[in-house]
Amino acid sequence: MRQSFRVSLSVALLIGALAVLHVRSTGEAVPIRKPLDTFPDTIGEWQTRESTIFDWTILDVLKAKDYVMRRYQSPAGGSIWLFIGYWESQRKGAQPHSPKNCLPGSGWEPLEASRVVIPLPGPSRAITVNRYLIQKDNDQQLVFYWYQAQGKATAGELAARIEMVKNSLARHRTDGALVRVSSPVYGGVEETSERLVKYIQALYPNLGDYLPE
Repeated sequence: MRQSFRVSLSVALLIGALAVLHVRSTGEAVPIRKPLDTFPDTIGEWQTRESTIFDWTILDVLKAKDYVMRRYQSPAGGSIWLFIGYWESQRKGAQPHSPKNCLPGSGWEPLEASRVVIPLPGPSRAITVNRYLIQKDNDQQLVFYWYQAQGKATAGELAARIEMVKNSLARHRTDGALVRVSSPVYGGVEETSERLVKYIQALYPNLGDYLPE
C-alpha cells in the first residue's frame, strides 16, 4: 500500500510539473554535439554492415531531431542493432516512445522484462538498463534500452520523465535521448545478453561525443 501511494504521488507531482512546463515553455532547444550519422562504424569488435533511413511517416511519429539506426556485426557473424534518437526539446509533445509500447504494436510479444546493471570503464562506473525479451512467431529478440539525458542514464520511463522535469526547472533544458540495442537470440538468451552487455560497454563512452551533457 505504501509503495502504491508513493507511485501515485510521483505520478501526480509529475503531471502537475508537466502542466507548469506547458505554460512556461521558456527553455532553449539544445543542439546535438555531432550528427548521429557520424557515429563510429566500429564499436569494439563490431563493424557496421547496414544503416536504415526512416521514411517520412515514421519520422512524423518519432519527432526526433536526429537519429541513427544501424546493424553491427561481429567477426563471428552475430548481428546487433543500434538505435539512438535525440530530442533537443520535449516541451511540445516531442519525446521518446517507450519500446515497451512500440514493439508490441509491431507484432512482437513480450516474454520477459527486467533490469540489468552494466559495469562501465572509467568514471561512468555502471548504468542500469531495461532488458526485454520478445518473440514474433518462432523468432526471439533481446532488447536493452535506456534514456540518456544530460550525461545521465535512466532506465524507467517515469523516472526519466521526473528527471526531465527536474532538469527543466534547474537548467531550463528538456533535451534527451533514447538508446536501444537489440539482437536476435543466438545460442540462448543468457549468451545473447552477455554479448549485448559487452557491446554497450564499448558503446557507452562514445555517447558523450554526440549527446549534450
